[in-house]
Amino acid sequence: MAIPVETQLQEIKAQLDAIQGELNVRNRHLAELDELKDDLTAILKDVFQAAIVELDDVTPFLQTGDLTSLVKKLLRNTNRISATLSKLESAADFVADSKPISHDLFNRFILKLDELEQKGYFQIAADLQGVLDALVRTLSGRKVLPALGSALESVNHLEADQAQGYSLWKMYRASKTPELRRLMGMAMTFLQVMAREMDPPAQGSAQPALAVK
Repeated sequence: MAIPVETQLQEIKAQLDAIQGELNVRNRHLAELDELKDDLTAILKDVFQAAIVELDDVTPFLQTGDLTSLVKKLLRNTNRISATLSKLESAADFVADSKPISHDLFNRFILKLDELEQKGYFQIAADLQGVLDALVRTLSGRKVLPALGSALESVNHLEADQAQGYSLWKMYRASKTPELRRLMGMAMTFLQVMAREMDPPAQGSAQPALAVK
Protein backbone atom coordinates (compact mmCIF):
# COMPACT_ATOMS: atom_id res chain seq x y z
CA MET A 1 0.00 0.00 0.00
CA ALA A 2 1.54 3.31 -1.07
CA ILE A 3 1.95 6.04 1.56
CA PRO A 4 -0.03 9.12 0.66
CA VAL A 5 1.98 12.07 -0.55
CA GLU A 6 0.57 14.32 2.17
CA THR A 7 1.81 11.94 4.88
CA GLN A 8 5.27 11.84 3.35
CA LEU A 9 5.34 15.62 3.17
CA GLN A 10 4.36 15.87 6.87
CA GLU A 11 7.15 13.45 7.90
CA ILE A 12 9.67 15.37 5.82
CA LYS A 13 8.48 18.63 7.36
CA ALA A 14 8.78 17.13 10.88
CA GLN A 15 12.35 15.99 10.14
CA LEU A 16 13.24 19.42 8.78
CA ASP A 17 11.78 21.05 11.89
CA ALA A 18 13.90 18.76 14.11
CA ILE A 19 16.99 19.55 12.09
CA GLN A 20 16.19 23.25 12.26
CA GLY A 21 15.79 23.01 16.04
CA GLU A 22 19.16 21.30 16.42
CA LEU A 23 20.74 23.96 14.22
CA ASN A 24 19.20 26.69 16.35
CA VAL A 25 20.56 25.09 19.53
CA ARG A 26 23.98 24.71 17.96
CA ASN A 27 23.96 28.29 16.71
CA ARG A 28 22.96 29.49 20.18
CA HIS A 29 25.82 27.53 21.76
CA LEU A 30 28.26 28.94 19.20
CA ALA A 31 27.03 32.43 19.95
CA GLU A 32 27.49 31.85 23.68
CA LEU A 33 31.00 30.51 23.07
CA ASP A 34 31.84 33.55 20.96
CA GLU A 35 30.52 35.85 23.68
CA LEU A 36 32.51 33.97 26.33
CA LYS A 37 35.62 34.17 24.18
CA ASP A 38 35.20 37.92 23.82
CA ASP A 39 34.74 38.33 27.60
CA LEU A 40 37.78 36.17 28.40
CA THR A 41 39.85 38.04 25.83
CA ALA A 42 38.98 41.34 27.46
CA ILE A 43 39.68 39.98 30.95
CA LEU A 44 42.99 38.42 29.94
CA LYS A 45 43.97 41.66 28.26
CA ASP A 46 43.29 43.60 31.46
CA VAL A 47 45.15 41.01 33.55
CA PHE A 48 48.11 41.13 31.20
CA GLN A 49 48.25 44.91 31.31
CA ALA A 50 48.01 44.88 35.13
CA ALA A 51 50.76 42.24 35.32
CA ILE A 52 53.00 44.38 33.15
CA VAL A 53 52.46 47.39 35.43
CA GLU A 54 53.09 45.36 38.61
CA LEU A 55 56.12 43.54 37.23
CA ASP A 56 57.61 46.84 36.17
CA ASP A 57 58.16 47.63 39.88
CA VAL A 58 60.13 44.42 40.50
CA THR A 59 62.05 44.36 37.26
CA PRO A 60 65.20 45.89 38.83
CA PHE A 61 65.22 43.13 41.44
CA LEU A 62 64.43 40.25 39.08
CA GLN A 63 67.40 38.69 37.36
CA THR A 64 67.18 36.73 34.16
CA GLY A 65 66.46 33.11 34.85
CA ASP A 66 65.21 33.64 38.42
CA LEU A 67 61.65 32.82 37.52
CA THR A 68 62.74 29.75 35.55
CA SER A 69 64.90 28.58 38.46
CA LEU A 70 61.98 29.07 40.85
CA VAL A 71 59.66 27.05 38.64
CA LYS A 72 62.25 24.25 38.42
CA LYS A 73 62.62 24.16 42.20
CA LEU A 74 58.86 24.00 42.63
CA LEU A 75 58.65 21.14 40.17
CA ARG A 76 61.50 19.26 41.88
CA ASN A 77 59.91 19.71 45.31
CA THR A 78 56.33 18.97 44.32
CA ASN A 79 56.15 15.97 46.65
CA ARG A 80 57.52 17.96 49.59
CA ILE A 81 55.13 20.81 48.96
CA SER A 82 52.25 18.35 48.76
CA ALA A 83 53.34 16.68 52.01
CA THR A 84 53.61 20.08 53.72
CA LEU A 85 50.12 21.04 52.57
CA SER A 86 48.81 17.70 53.84
CA LYS A 87 50.40 18.36 57.24
CA LEU A 88 48.84 21.83 57.34
CA GLU A 89 45.46 20.35 56.51
CA SER A 90 45.91 17.73 59.23
CA ALA A 91 46.91 20.44 61.72
CA ALA A 92 43.88 22.51 60.79
CA ASP A 93 41.63 19.47 61.21
CA PHE A 94 43.24 18.71 64.60
CA VAL A 95 42.67 22.28 65.79
CA ALA A 96 39.07 22.14 64.63
CA ASP A 97 38.52 18.79 66.37
CA SER A 98 40.26 19.87 69.59
CA LYS A 99 38.28 23.10 70.00
CA PRO A 100 35.36 21.43 71.84
CA ILE A 101 37.78 19.52 74.10
CA SER A 102 39.79 22.65 74.88
CA HIS A 103 36.61 24.58 75.61
CA ASP A 104 35.43 21.84 77.97
CA LEU A 105 38.80 21.71 79.76
CA PHE A 106 38.83 25.48 80.14
CA ASN A 107 35.34 25.43 81.64
CA ARG A 108 36.38 22.71 84.08
CA PHE A 109 39.48 24.71 85.02
CA ILE A 110 37.37 27.80 85.73
CA LEU A 111 34.93 25.76 87.83
CA LYS A 112 37.85 24.23 89.78
CA LEU A 113 39.29 27.67 90.48
CA ASP A 114 35.90 28.85 91.68
CA GLU A 115 35.63 25.80 93.95
CA LEU A 116 39.08 26.45 95.42
CA GLU A 117 38.21 30.09 95.99
CA GLN A 118 34.99 29.16 97.79
CA LYS A 119 36.95 26.76 100.03
CA GLY A 120 39.37 29.55 100.95
CA TYR A 121 42.54 28.20 99.39
CA PHE A 122 43.39 31.51 97.76
CA GLN A 123 42.86 33.37 101.04
CA ILE A 124 45.14 30.90 102.82
CA ALA A 125 47.81 31.41 100.16
CA ALA A 126 47.50 35.19 100.53
CA ASP A 127 47.80 34.92 104.32
CA LEU A 128 50.84 32.67 104.01
CA GLN A 129 52.41 35.13 101.62
CA GLY A 130 51.87 37.91 104.16
CA VAL A 131 53.36 35.81 106.95
CA LEU A 132 56.40 34.94 104.84
CA ASP A 133 56.92 38.58 103.88
CA ALA A 134 56.72 39.65 107.53
CA LEU A 135 59.10 36.85 108.53
CA VAL A 136 61.63 37.83 105.90
CA ARG A 137 61.46 41.48 106.94
CA THR A 138 61.91 40.52 110.57
CA LEU A 139 64.83 38.19 109.90
CA SER A 140 66.51 40.70 107.63
CA GLY A 141 66.07 43.50 110.16
CA ARG A 142 67.63 41.44 112.96
CA LYS A 143 70.52 40.29 110.74
CA VAL A 144 69.39 36.70 111.20
CA LEU A 145 69.72 35.79 107.54
CA PRO A 146 73.38 36.93 107.27
CA ALA A 147 74.16 35.05 110.48
CA LEU A 148 72.41 31.95 109.16
CA GLY A 149 74.34 32.21 105.91
CA SER A 150 77.65 32.46 107.76
CA ALA A 151 76.74 29.48 109.94
CA LEU A 152 75.81 27.37 106.92
CA GLU A 153 79.03 28.38 105.19
CA SER A 154 81.04 27.27 108.23
CA VAL A 155 79.19 23.95 108.44
CA ASN A 156 79.67 23.40 104.73
CA HIS A 157 83.44 23.53 105.10
CA LEU A 158 83.44 21.38 108.25
CA GLU A 159 84.15 17.67 107.81
CA ALA A 160 82.11 15.15 109.82
CA ASP A 161 85.16 13.79 111.64
CA GLN A 162 86.25 17.32 112.55
CA ALA A 163 83.05 18.15 114.44
CA GLN A 164 83.56 18.48 118.17
CA GLY A 165 81.70 15.92 120.29
CA TYR A 166 79.30 17.17 122.97
CA SER A 167 78.12 15.23 126.00
CA LEU A 168 74.75 15.88 127.59
CA TRP A 169 76.39 17.77 130.43
CA LYS A 170 78.45 19.86 128.00
CA MET A 171 75.31 20.60 125.95
CA TYR A 172 73.55 21.67 129.16
CA ARG A 173 76.43 23.98 130.05
CA ALA A 174 76.48 25.39 126.51
CA SER A 175 72.77 26.17 126.75
CA LYS A 176 73.56 28.50 129.66
CA THR A 177 75.50 30.89 127.43
CA PRO A 178 73.76 34.27 126.76
CA GLU A 179 73.81 33.78 123.02
CA LEU A 180 71.98 30.44 123.06
CA ARG A 181 69.57 31.67 125.75
CA ARG A 182 68.60 34.65 123.59
CA LEU A 183 68.17 32.42 120.55
CA MET A 184 66.02 29.91 122.44
CA GLY A 185 64.05 32.79 123.95
CA MET A 186 63.28 34.17 120.48
CA ALA A 187 62.20 30.71 119.28
CA MET A 188 59.96 30.14 122.31
CA THR A 189 58.42 33.61 121.98
CA PHE A 190 57.65 32.91 118.35
CA LEU A 191 56.06 29.55 119.18
CA GLN A 192 54.08 31.04 122.07
CA VAL A 193 52.65 33.84 119.94
CA MET A 194 51.74 31.38 117.21
CA ALA A 195 49.99 29.10 119.70
CA ARG A 196 48.10 32.07 121.18
CA GLU A 197 46.95 33.20 117.72
CA MET A 198 45.81 29.67 116.81
CA ASP A 199 43.99 29.14 120.14
CA PRO A 200 43.20 32.56 121.64
CA PRO A 201 42.54 32.55 125.44
CA ALA A 202 39.12 33.28 126.86
CA GLN A 203 38.29 36.88 127.78
CA GLY A 204 39.36 37.79 131.31
CA SER A 205 42.17 35.28 131.50
CA ALA A 206 45.68 36.61 131.42
CA GLN A 207 48.32 35.03 129.21
CA PRO A 208 51.73 35.02 130.88
CA ALA A 209 54.48 36.52 128.79
CA LEU A 210 57.67 34.57 128.23
CA ALA A 211 60.62 36.50 129.50
CA VAL A 212 63.83 36.31 127.57
CA LYS A 213 66.85 36.41 129.83
